[in-house]
Amino acid sequence: MDITKENKNTKQAREIQKMVIQLMQLWIPTLEDELHGQKSALKSRAMKLMGLWITRLEFDNAEDRLRKEIFEWERENTVLNDVEDQYDWGFKQEHV
Repeated sequence: MDITKENKNTKQAREIQKMVIQLMQLWIPTLEDELHGQKSALKSRAMKLMGLWITRLEFDNAEDRLRKEIFEWERENTVLNDVEDQYDWGFKQEHV
C-alpha cells in the first residue's frame, strides 16, 4: 500500500509513514517483553499444575494402600470372628 497515491500531500504522507515506523519500533520490544512474561507465566503455571497432579497421585496411592489394608483387616476379622468351629481360643489370642 503506497501512501503517496492515497494522499496528495506526499510530504505529510512520508511524515505519517515515519511516525508509524517509529511507533512500530517502540512497540516491538514491549511486545517481546510481554510475550516473554507470558511464556514464563505459562511455564510456571504448567509446573504448578504438574505439582498438583503429582500431589493428587500421591494421595490416590495412599488411599489405595489404606483401602487394601482395610480390606485385609476386614477379611482377617471376618475369618477370625465368623468361623468359630475352625479356630480355637488359643489361635485367636495369637493372631488378634
